[in-house]
Amino acid sequence: MWEGLLERHYPALRRTPGITVRAVCDIDGTRASRIAALYGAGRTYADYRELAGQDDIDAVAVLTPTSGHAETGVAVLDAGKHLFMEKPLALALAEADRLIDARRRSGRVAQVCFNLRWHRLIRQAKTVIESGALGRVKAIRSVYTHDRTGEGAPDWHRKLALGGGVSFNEGVHHYDLWRYLLGLEVQEVHAFSVASDAYEDETSVISASLDGGVLGSGVMSFLTGPNSEVEVYGEKGRLLISLYRFDGLQFYSRQTYPGAHVDRLKRGAGALLSLPGLVADARNGGGFQASFSACWQSFERSVRTGQAPECTFEDGRS
Repeated sequence: MWEGLLERHYPALRRTPGITVRAVCDIDGTRASRIAALYGAGRTYADYRELAGQDDIDAVAVLTPTSGHAETGVAVLDAGKHLFMEKPLALALAEADRLIDARRRSGRVAQVCFNLRWHRLIRQAKTVIESGALGRVKAIRSVYTHDRTGEGAPDWHRKLALGGGVSFNEGVHHYDLWRYLLGLEVQEVHAFSVASDAYEDETSVISASLDGGVLGSGVMSFLTGPNSEVEVYGEKGRLLISLYRFDGLQFYSRQTYPGAHVDRLKRGAGALLSLPGLVADARNGGGFQASFSACWQSFERSVRTGQAPECTFEDGRS
């Protein structure tokens, strides 16, 4: 378990009524004890199978390197527990299919942590797209960057066989957003990547085609400062979603360009209109943290009501 993930999941769990952390499992006993103390969990385990076999455990969150998702997840589902799985679902389609089969056998709730679906700006963008304001969509573009060269990222982030590299471990959020925002499936993908001394997949460029001839592209990198953007191009204009900005949703008609007087006025007005959203996000630790909280709350609701989760394992496979 990478403790960096807990910086997101721990506050989200605390903001989710109906969830109590009972136990922590990690092969490192010292780390398990430290995390258990943080979460207020009463027990620790070194074997996930033993944890999944406990009668007072209803659900298990798997926050391990992606290479272990299939084995761990199948065991959890076969033990009759609900499953919250960090993204990516798996490193290979065969592993994803094993997890989907296990979920179907068990009849339990299984959700992938595509938390960006719940980001305030993504929800607003989906409403704009579905309103038809962009007209027919022709292309979608993503950018994800985050400087991980000096922060001591875990070894599994650096190795393709363990985490899939930046193209997979981080890019998967954006591939899911393409499907979520447009309601289209990805049909073909080409990827080009470069390695570094620290990462086997440090920077990559992704080209894709979606249903109806819609084009997709992405640049993903661990080399430079934080940025996360999605831009949708349609016949009537384009929509830019900048997830690190509180006023990061900008619509440009075919006649408008960045820096034009009209654009400056719209940005100023948009910033004022975005202030309530900024305040709401701040109460939940920021836009990204708020999306984690909403993701966990959705999982809890699915377990409680029996409704299908919004991010299924089939979504994770796609």
